[in-house]
Amino acid sequence: MTTPANPHDALFRALVDDPAAAGALLRDHLPVEIATRLADAPPVLEDASFVDDELRATRGDRLYRVALADGRPAYVHVLFEHKSAPDPRTPLQVLGYMLRIWERFAGRDAAKLAALPPIVPLVLYHGRAPWTVPTAVVDALAADDALKALLRDHRYVLRDLGHMPDAALSSEPVVRAVLLALKHGVGEDAPDAVLVGIVAALPDGSLLETQVVRYLLSVLRSITRERWRAVAAAAKPGREDDLVSIAAQEWMTQGKAQGVVEGKAIGVAEGLVRAIRRALETRFGPLPAGTMAKVETMAVTDLEALLDRALTAPTLDDVIDTARH
Repeated sequence: MTTPANPHDALFRALVDDPAAAGALLRDHLPVEIATRLADAPPVLEDASFVDDELRATRGDRLYRVALADGRPAYVHVLFEHKSAPDPRTPLQVLGYMLRIWERFAGRDAAKLAALPPIVPLVLYHGRAPWTVPTAVVDALAADDALKALLRDHRYVLRDLGHMPDAALSSEPVVRAVLLALKHGVGEDAPDAVLVGIVAALPDGSLLETQVVRYLLSVLRSITRERWRAVAAAAKPGREDDLVSIAAQEWMTQGKAQGVVEGKAIGVAEGLVRAIRRALETRFGPLPAGTMAKVETMAVTDLEALLDRALTAPTLDDVIDTARH
């Protein structure tokens, strides 16, 4: 499985494309006054490709059709905002998305246009900076409070994942684990205790477990093999070898990709040598003098095999001994 260009979106989609997980997410993060009006049936995922071509390509938005307790339909449009800072265009964008959803629903049908279903926009944000953008267009208007009070507005619900207590992210352990991964996936590091809690909550051997592990290893660059094994052993005693194997595959993918990128710019062999050096220094610290001498004379095919070992071998000697023979 290749690491996606945007791992935040990919992991979010892996969670919310499951109806049960999506239902738990909506119950946890919509205001109580709205959540209690929903029927018990799980939300139905709708095609949202018509909403915005740019959005479809770059962000994990999801449109759900839900049933209200009184039997009438409604929509919840979930937008996953992964930018590092709040986007001041969000109020206008949300209003535009709602318009397109209603247009798609009603078309030119006069009866439908007179009975539009409610749309609840839900923005999930996990950037570093706190959210400071108005949650309604009316709050961005250059008007006094008296005039604003006369204007009806459409507000979206904001849940700032990065600044919520971990326990408040969800009442469902698996949903909370994925949201925790997203919350801590934008910083320089995450405490071992948090990583252990995330991994421990994931179903053993599931696709979601693999996706979360690979996500964490793709965004948290400070995790070494030894540290990851300790996290895995604490989270799932007896399964640490399986979790380390997933990690090795992710590191191998990252290393090969880096080697290809550098190779195109400065020559394949030289790019692979740089990728090997970077992998070794990241995992084992400063290299002894002469460590790379033999590596720099190797053929491309040998360098590719050595890069795999540089990313997975338990010790520096295991890597270099292979290079010398």
